[in-house]
Amino acid sequence: MKNLREPFYELEIKTANCFIEILINDFPVFSNFQDGGMAVDYPINDAILHSGKHVITVKISSPKKGERISIFANCELKVFVKEANLEASGRNLVHAFPAFNFKENNLPMFVQNSAFQAEVPYINLGWAKSLDLTKIEEKQLLAELNENLSKITEIYNTRNENEYLALFDERTKEHIKSFYLTKEEIKDNNESIFYGLPKKIESIDSSNYKLVFFGEGKMVSLQAKKQSPGFVFESVNKDEYGFTEMVLFHKKNSGSQLEIIR
Repeated sequence: MKNLREPFYELEIKTANCFIEILINDFPVFSNFQDGGMAVDYPINDAILHSGKHVITVKISSPKKGERISIFANCELKVFVKEANLEASGRNLVHAFPAFNFKENNLPMFVQNSAFQAEVPYINLGWAKSLDLTKIEEKQLLAELNENLSKITEIYNTRNENEYLALFDERTKEHIKSFYLTKEEIKDNNESIFYGLPKKIESIDSSNYKLVFFGEGKMVSLQAKKQSPGFVFESVNKDEYGFTEMVLFHKKNSGSQLEIIR
């Protein structure tokens, strides 16, 4: 495989009759909790901080609570790489996840790991040197997370672009680097921050969330059942759809507040 100037990595995911969660380096990149079949190509450069070996963790579960995974379930997972921004360049297979045998597995859930090599021209610090948040009292983490939840709700309801850019600055900078965004693409992204959002939103009740850790304890968030980690918003106007803001926080050191990193 020839060297790529701007390597763009993506997962090809195909499932049927099962739920799936996928993590790379203990960072949640994808989940699907809808029954039936699904096929999607999903970009993963945000999970790749630098060149080297990267561990994929796949969690597969039954849509029916407590029941074994169906023998008719199916899951195919592959990693591809292509040149970013060149649609006609084609893509190369990097890694195919080992086949899943659902006929011999009679559990309601199982977890399997694999690994692939990635080569990228950038280095993102991400959460690599962040504080171990599992050593901080949950009460303090929940208070800071709820403060950020209120702040994000206010930003969306007031359409305050400057406050949004400031709050999401660290995540945005690393996203720009890992996806090789041009100045024009950055401008377009900034102009579409609030596009399609309900006029006014509110969070689901806090009792529906649980505290979750990722990145070997260096990232934290809230997570509702069958949702990605982050904040679940509903429209005050019940005729409009709500959405989930996937968001993960870290602390650079013991004296800092939680900040958005992904």
